[in-house]
Amino acid sequence: MTEILIIIAVTAGAFIATNLDNLVLLVVLYSRYEIHSGLVAFGYITGMIIIGAISVAVGEVGDFIPVTYLGYLGVVPIMLGITALIRLARGTQSGEASSFATSTSSRAIFVTVVLTQLSNSADSIITFSALFADSLDATDYLIAPTFLAMSVIFAWLAYYLQNHRSLSQVLDRYGHYLTPFILILVGFYILANTASDLAPG
Repeated sequence: MTEILIIIAVTAGAFIATNLDNLVLLVVLYSRYEIHSGLVAFGYITGMIIIGAISVAVGEVGDFIPVTYLGYLGVVPIMLGITALIRLARGTQSGEASSFATSTSSRAIFVTVVLTQLSNSADSIITFSALFADSLDATDYLIAPTFLAMSVIFAWLAYYLQNHRSLSQVLDRYGHYLTPFILILVGFYILANTASDLAPG
């Protein structure tokens, strides 16, 4: 039971670390298309399902990597975290996309939300690809539903924050400071010989 909780916690942590910026974007999208909030949520979850599927597909490449080297994939999120820390120190944290399609047709809104998430999710794909590659198939069945559950939670949370602007401003101001440290912790989890690790101790 403890191992299951650890895997769920690591997956949720990885999701939070790589999607705080997407959460802020989603708040903006809810605000922009306020009367189409259900469509925005559907577009977001669709985009996240696509990102999850890509991560699984890339993670399958891990089957062709010698087992003893899979744990070293943890270096990937660690480097992402260190890079984010360097950007913060230099004051060059990359800005987020702020322009969205002006059309209010259902199709345009849906496509805008999906493409916005896809264009801003390279770190999610990289991190979760490493996590899937480093884990047993049985563990993947915990990672995947946790990823989906976090997507639904974020869709609801962004809607809540859109109606509580003071909270969304706090997230926008301080959220990116947490991201590097969570990514680094996820990286060390992959490097460690944990319940989900394929590498021998």
